[in-house]
Amino acid sequence: MLSYKHAFHAGNHADVIKHLCWTGVIQYLKKKEKPFTLFDTHAGAGCYPLNSEQTQKNREFESGFDPLSGVSATSPLLASYLSAMNVYWQQQQYPGSPLIAARGLRLQDTAHLMELHPAEAGILSEVIRGVGAGNAHVHHRDGLEGLIAMTPPNPNRGAVLIDPPYERFEEYADVTRTVTKLFRRWQNAQVVLWYPLLSARAGKKSGASENMVDDLKDIAKTAFVAELHVASPDDDTGMYGSGVLVMNPPWQLDEQLREALDEVCSHLGTDSHASVTWLKQEADD
Repeated sequence: MLSYKHAFHAGNHADVIKHLCWTGVIQYLKKKEKPFTLFDTHAGAGCYPLNSEQTQKNREFESGFDPLSGVSATSPLLASYLSAMNVYWQQQQYPGSPLIAARGLRLQDTAHLMELHPAEAGILSEVIRGVGAGNAHVHHRDGLEGLIAMTPPNPNRGAVLIDPPYERFEEYADVTRTVTKLFRRWQNAQVVLWYPLLSARAGKKSGASENMVDDLKDIAKTAFVAELHVASPDDDTGMYGSGVLVMNPPWQLDEQLREALDEVCSHLGTDSHASVTWLKQEADD
């Protein structure tokens, strides 16, 4: 568990779909003056220099955010995401989800950023210090355990980002149990759960994300999945894409994401395509 560092993957295609969705959720919460609380269960180091040894090893940002960095987006959601990212990109950095959250908070809002890796948690504390109004709090703890311990918030309005590395096969079951517990405690939580799409090369992990989504699709009032594919699963590429399961999604986030992802794919190459699929919708009266 403690061997994983997100710097090796910073700014890749998975970050693009994950952070696009997280941006949309936060924007929706800010439409009302009522306070909200954000939870980030696997926060990482918060910001990643593009010239670091870890980021340079795989240079995954070259096929993720880099093709988007100079784009004048027509999609409002993509334009918001690019605007927030480019502030850091111009300094040769890619910001993680904790910075997206911290920069999006108002005085009345709160964020809890959890990271188990001691070195990463220490870096995150430095990264977050001085950002916004100081109402983003770093917790050196297991994020799934912390999520249950700190929910529901008061007032019980807010959202959760869950994006484990899934290095251990058991993490899929850990996430399923935690999200199930969460909705017993906090039924109106808005949850963004990121998952990898893995080819047969991944062994028993291939198909595990799809099974996890199937297990969780009915526990919220509504749910959809958005996926970004950058290769064919038949090419034996390992992770050929990724997706987000969005539970109790904000109104029209599905349409905003579909529009944004279609535009993203137009810049990522001919092998990329995206989809947004509803799994559960509220019944009409």
